[in-house]
Amino acid sequence: MMVVSATMVSTAGLIFRSLYSIDAFEVIFFRGLALTLSMIVIISVFYRNKAVKATKGIGFSGLSGAAFFTSAQTFYVFAFSNTTVANSTFTIATAPFITAVLAWLVLKETISKVTIVAMASACFGVILIVLADVTAEGKLGIAFAFLTACSFSCFAVILRHNKNVEMLPVLFFTGIISMGVGLVFGQWKGMPLASDVALCFLWGGVLQGVGQSLLVLSTKVLKAAEVPLIMLLEFTLGPVWVWLIYGENISLGTLFGGSLIFASIFGFAFFEINKRKIVKN
Repeated sequence: MMVVSATMVSTAGLIFRSLYSIDAFEVIFFRGLALTLSMIVIISVFYRNKAVKATKGIGFSGLSGAAFFTSAQTFYVFAFSNTTVANSTFTIATAPFITAVLAWLVLKETISKVTIVAMASACFGVILIVLADVTAEGKLGIAFAFLTACSFSCFAVILRHNKNVEMLPVLFFTGIISMGVGLVFGQWKGMPLASDVALCFLWGGVLQGVGQSLLVLSTKVLKAAEVPLIMLLEFTLGPVWVWLIYGENISLGTLFGGSLIFASIFGFAFFEINKRKIVKN
């Protein structure tokens, strides 16, 4: 399920590049609408007669998580608007390390020496990506990508601290909040093209709704350290789709920086998996 989820979500950049003429906040609105509708169906199927109870039961922690997840999804769109898909996805890939720092600050979790080395390596990778993009607009896009990673990490720490919160209803409220953000801040000079709206529905309903629901369900059976490894598939495929279809090039600096980030994640996850095996034995 995790592999299917990562592959589906990896096409987000391709969908964004396929949009013809639609405001970024309008994208967020229609994507949120599609996510809301898809989550109504998914929650109804998954929880059946307990759907309303599960949705009401997420509490303040769940709503806070939804707010941070909405922030991540919003910054995600603006990252794509200002820089390449490769720069965006490679920078967002640093989220596991930001999560580790936040968990250390907020939850008092310890950070191993291996994690610190991996974080330093990943930071150097991001610096290479920033230096490779000489335009101010490109650097703004990378900043939005970093904010995406930070928002997602806040979302992850909130849920880690409140493990009883049901994730599927959190995605439902993410859709609701996204609709509000898009409705308030969108230009709305006219109805967007039907093709653009359809792509937003594909993004929100299928990629986010179905794809991220599969992610949620798969994390119940996967080890925490295994998740970043499989998510590397998303970060790797994202730039590839856009390069194949639209010829969006990946600079040498971005390639080196992204490779360094991926190596850091792989080393971090491999260490965590081996550490758990040693503890079990």
